[in-house]
Amino acid sequence: MLGHHGIRRMVRLRHGSLLLFRLLRPIRTHSPIKTLGTIQECSIVELEDGSVTWTGHAYIDDDGSDNRHHDPCWQPQTSLHPDGGALDAESVPYIVVPPLILLGVAGVVLGCQAHCRNTINGSECDAVVGDVGPHERIGEMSCECARRLGLSGDPNTGGTEQKSIEYVIFPGQPAICDGVQYSLQPFRT
Repeated sequence: MLGHHGIRRMVRLRHGSLLLFRLLRPIRTHSPIKTLGTIQECSIVELEDGSVTWTGHAYIDDDGSDNRHHDPCWQPQTSLHPDGGALDAESVPYIVVPPLILLGVAGVVLGCQAHCRNTINGSECDAVVGDVGPHERIGEMSCECARRLGLSGDPNTGGTEQKSIEYVIFPGQPAICDGVQYSLQPFRT
């Protein structure tokens, strides 16, 4: 389990610096306050500091990109619209969350800070919560997020079916990735 307090502290201090994340992790782990639900046998847990965590798969979402992989599920838009347009899955590390998370926590989730870690190879990356997925699926990320975790970013063949990716998100805290600060965007059902 990630040292969630360390991640929270890291994000506040350096806006997502992985170097500082490695120095501060783990300080202490917050206790779960509630389980939001279980999707695909992955428990989604809200911790006492308000962060939400789960360990799951890595399905690849290329929404917002140019669809260079000819993904039959591709869509031209993402749920988060920074500057009025979609996120580009080929260049922006983002993750996708199901409505259960958006509706289950007090803070705004779209546009919030996320952090992912591949438990097999140790690769980590900061990300933004950038899209809303289906109710019955968890563990989805952009092509760029997958590549940063050492996985293939091809939506047809990439990612991993193993439950080996640790996700943590910080509802209510605007994401900062690659020097870009994102705005929180309320979810509209």
